Amino acid sequence: MSTKYIIDDQYLDEQVKFDDYDQAIEYCYEQEIIYYSKAMNYLMENDASLKDSLAIATEYGIDDTSELNSEYLATIHYQDALINSIGEAEA
Repeated sequence: MSTKYIIDDQYLDEQVKFDDYDQAIEYCYEQEIIYYSKAMNYLMENDASLKDSLAIATEYGIDDTSELNSEYLATIHYQDALINSIGEAEA
């Protein structure tokens, strides 16, 4: 049996399967949260203090908070959560 990978997307309440790890990672980086209201709702539910989102932004080399907005913070937090949810599933 070959190994498949699965992403447990809590935000969309679905699981997505992939044939290889690179496909799963690519999927994660393609996901975005757009529109101010959706971004704010996501952040209120998943990172109200913005601590995690700001830490991820710092990891990405962004130190100037004037470059940040709610959509960017929500998106990078969401992508990070997706990447951390990747698991193996037997085919």
